[in-house]
Amino acid sequence: MGLGETPAAAPGDDPLGRCVRRNREAMGPELGRALAALQDDALLEDACGLDLAVRARAPERCASVRLSSLRETCAFRASIAAARPEACPPAPGLRGRDPVCVALASRNAALCAAASLTERTRCLALSAGDPRPCEALDPLLRPSCARDLEAVRAVLPALPRAAPIAPEESLNAWSTPAGDASVETPVPWLLRGVFLDESGALWIIDPALGWPSSDAMALERTLVGVTAPSRRGSSLALDAALVVAGSPAMSTADGTLRAAVTLTHAPRRRGGRAAGTVVFDGARGGRSVHAELRFDTFVRDVVMAASLR
Repeated sequence: MGLGETPAAAPGDDPLGRCVRRNREAMGPELGRALAALQDDALLEDACGLDLAVRARAPERCASVRLSSLRETCAFRASIAAARPEACPPAPGLRGRDPVCVALASRNAALCAAASLTERTRCLALSAGDPRPCEALDPLLRPSCARDLEAVRAVLPALPRAAPIAPEESLNAWSTPAGDASVETPVPWLLRGVFLDESGALWIIDPALGWPSSDAMALERTLVGVTAPSRRGSSLALDAALVVAGSPAMSTADGTLRAAVTLTHAPRRRGGRAAGTVVFDGARGGRSVHAELRFDTFVRDVVMAASLR
């Protein structure tokens, strides 16, 4: 080694290598043989990578975790630790990001309202650093709730208890004429919020179904997608699609639908109130449709528009 040169690091002389070596040395023979039988040399490295990413508050380090289930757990915990909701992993089976991660990374327990009922309980437990809500879950779900609580407790401050922002079901409903009367149908998914995209446009869609396709069929519930400028007052939707039972899909893109939007509350950020009405008038396949969607809800996340289609 020449004068002034920095000595090369010894193999494994890095945080990840030290963690792997420490755990391998402490491992019992039974566990060591089991890992050898599985030929899963990546498990120790992934476990250490997860721990280091959370402690360093660096969700980008999770990309090196090879096992997909651990990689998602890593992104979830590290994004919360770093207070970076934009780094949260996708929500399983839904459009947008994991709402529990988004709520905790945003340091806003009120956003737990975007999660399903079971996940909301877990979200509130983690937000308060309180294991008692975990104990109210199904026995199969309690261990994972407790593990997440233990993992994030050191990096997530207990959040102030927030007033719920999920509105009443009666405020979020379809109104459709039937003879001389008006028939109202609740829209439960609106209770879990709407989206803003990167341009600031408001997206009103079912997170589980996304944007209705041109060949979509509505069997039990109406399918809808509306994109509108997020500003108070009245305007036409930037884009809209509607599918009702017994009728082909209608869309503003092909001229079979008109969607007039009136916003009384125009959101600008996560958690912001979004309220107003959308009046639909459409005709296709010999059938005319007139309906009104009334909503008073909140923005669950700000995401790329392409992820909502």
